[in-house]
Amino acid sequence: MLRISYTLVVFSFLSHTRIPLSFSLPASSSFLPLPLSYSPTPTHTPNIHTSLLFLPPPSPSLSQLMRDLGARELMFTSDGQYRISESLRMKPHRDVVHTLNYQNAHDNPLQRLKREAPHHPLMVMEFWTGWFDHWGEKHLERNISPEDFSLELRAILAEGASVNLYMFHGGTNFGFMNGGNWGEGEERGRTYRSTVSSYDYDAPLSEWGSVTKKYLELRNLLVETVPESLSLNPLPPLPLSVPTADYGEIKMTLYISLLSTLQYVPEPHTSGTPIPMEFLPLNKWSGQGFGYILYRTFVPSSASSLTIHGLKDYGLVMLDLKPIREVGYFDKVTISLPSPSSQGLPSRQLDILVENGGRVNFGHPLAVRKGISGSVVVDGVTQANWKIYSFEFKNSFIQNIDRGGVWLRTPAKEDSGPALFKGSFTIDGTPKDTFIDMQGWNKGVVFVNGANLGRYWMKGPPGSLYVPAPLLSQGINKVSLPHYN
Repeated sequence: MLRISYTLVVFSFLSHTRIPLSFSLPASSSFLPLPLSYSPTPTHTPNIHTSLLFLPPPSPSLSQLMRDLGARELMFTSDGQYRISESLRMKPHRDVVHTLNYQNAHDNPLQRLKREAPHHPLMVMEFWTGWFDHWGEKHLERNISPEDFSLELRAILAEGASVNLYMFHGGTNFGFMNGGNWGEGEERGRTYRSTVSSYDYDAPLSEWGSVTKKYLELRNLLVETVPESLSLNPLPPLPLSVPTADYGEIKMTLYISLLSTLQYVPEPHTSGTPIPMEFLPLNKWSGQGFGYILYRTFVPSSASSLTIHGLKDYGLVMLDLKPIREVGYFDKVTISLPSPSSQGLPSRQLDILVENGGRVNFGHPLAVRKGISGSVVVDGVTQANWKIYSFEFKNSFIQNIDRGGVWLRTPAKEDSGPALFKGSFTIDGTPKDTFIDMQGWNKGVVFVNGANLGRYWMKGPPGSLYVPAPLLSQGINKVSLPHYN
């Protein structure tokens, strides 16, 4: 019988209950897993996607410019169902096709498109089969039931229209690749909403590739509506269920403080003021794109007030290595600093660890700098003399810490601050897909064999992370769990 050993490393941003990790199966409804972003949308048809920025539809000059530069492919707009007239009024180039995006049709948008653009082929370019989640919000807040999913699709096909499902297969935003959105209405551009790692989307095929009720509804609809001349009948058999396994508990026995790993990250950048991660002289001067950034300075021992301008997206303030305040996305925040525990010291070390929670990929503004983009004011005086450390959590960083870091026995109390944790587990037989249950841990990311599975946060709605079987191999496998605080 084959036994496979695994080591798990977790980065912990926030304090937690230090409970063992465990594995769970997708039959549980108490969690959501993790997603590989995937879309079946055609990749060679340029999309003048005006809805991304909520800008007016493209002018003739945009499509003509692309033609003048040699583009010969079919171009199309992808507009919301309430923007048909506005898009057509812009009168883009005559060969730009207008298509629609929606989930629940109102006032028959395909009929409206047919009336206003009678010579265009009808197509719903994005028929939303479900929706994604943001941290701290209700699961699938905007969704469609399997029954309504089938009714809407039937109506589209009845109009003689083509349709593209977004999404057909759910997925996972592995690593730091989840996106973000702005709040709705008056909060747009001010309230930041980070998308969770799971992109299951309640799609016809789940995040881990299993058939759902929507898949069965879609299959039955095709049998009823597709002409027999296309030879779809009989349909091929249903795909087999994806095998999964429960591997029990993982005891996180060792940890290392994140602030004791500075020797494993690039040399700090010295600056008179805080600068965003994108402006650091890293990666051939392209800056830091993902991960965490640490701002370090020294403040007078008598300092009592701290004001941070422009922190994005999530921060932890530490004084003399001790966490004192968690802060979220904001333009300005002021916090009180505790009195020093020892008298007579001239200064205290101030650390501000900031997480890039994912980049906004829809709406305006898009070019938001991560980290601290403004000033830090201490007792009314702008703080200078900063050292800035980049934590990109590349594979080499995890490997070097695993091999050379001074790992300690995991403490029972919850004041370790940002730290990395690791443990181990074994598997009998061939590895299968599984899910790591992160309930009881507050905030951070999980690595398996150097692969970043994505983020966890006690705010939910997801309570677990998807672990695809191909990430698990025969022999010794290592898993890391960095935790924010």
